[in-house]
Amino acid sequence: MIFGIVVEGDYDSSVYSAFIQRIRPDVDRVLARPCDGVAGLRKRFVGWLKDFQWQSGYQVGKALVIRDSDRGESGALEDELARILKDKGFRATFPVHFYATRCVVETWLLADEEAVNKVAHDRDKPGSAKRIADPLEVKQNAKDLFRAMLSQVQLPADPMVYGEVARAARIELIRQRCPYFQRFVDYVHAC
Repeated sequence: MIFGIVVEGDYDSSVYSAFIQRIRPDVDRVLARPCDGVAGLRKRFVGWLKDFQWQSGYQVGKALVIRDSDRGESGALEDELARILKDKGFRATFPVHFYATRCVVETWLLADEEAVNKVAHDRDKPGSAKRIADPLEVKQNAKDLFRAMLSQVQLPADPMVYGEVARAARIELIRQRCPYFQRFVDYVHAC
């Protein structure tokens, strides 16, 4: 199956694509469309859904529009995106779901410092990343904490490294340390 995602940026694109393919082995390819932040996502996601349907060159089986909620009410933000789609009058031929994550993607990556260590080891980098104490989902500085973790093992904070960490991370550990991650898993499995 081809899975389309519309996300805020390149980092999100790398992480969500990696997690989706790990959560759903039947996903052959993730078509990711970054939008330069929340404002860009709100303006452009309908156009990207149209692109998935008519222009992408792939038969998209499902699409997920993902944005950060900045610890706000996820349901209200998801409803807002659904309303925008309805107001634009576009009806996709594939299921479209909306997901407003409670935290930034770095929060999930913080959950498994061993994944960071594995990526560092694979790249012949020294050092060892230190575990960040729970609870993770309430940390307001997850991006800074994750970048500091990468710095501990001399890894660059770029989309490629983010994706490699997501591919190495233990899904069960993320579920344990970040309970809201299960909602994302459920959305990926829906339809």
